[in-house]
Amino acid sequence: MNKVRCKPTNSKNSAYVEAALEQLKLEPSKLSLLESNCQQFKNEYSFNKGLLTAIERLEWILCIDDDIERITHRVLSDDYISRKIVKYPLLFKGIT
Repeated sequence: MNKVRCKPTNSKNSAYVEAALEQLKLEPSKLSLLESNCQQFKNEYSFNKGLLTAIERLEWILCIDDDIERITHRVLSDDYISRKIVKYPLLFKGIT
């Protein structure tokens, strides 16, 4: 019998990301700030591989769609990609 393993997420991180996504719904123009944050952090060489993976996953989501509702749904879903993104709320800096 296989058990599904679900790693807990930090509730502070989740709350911050949810607040940032709500702000994006109110001000869709801040989506460019999110893309800018990804570029800025990707260019920094001192970050760990986990953050770079989260940036890559978030860029995938942003490349596929620019609808805030679908981006929100994708980031807040309970899967590997979204858990990676929520682990690094710094990506959403300046949006809230």
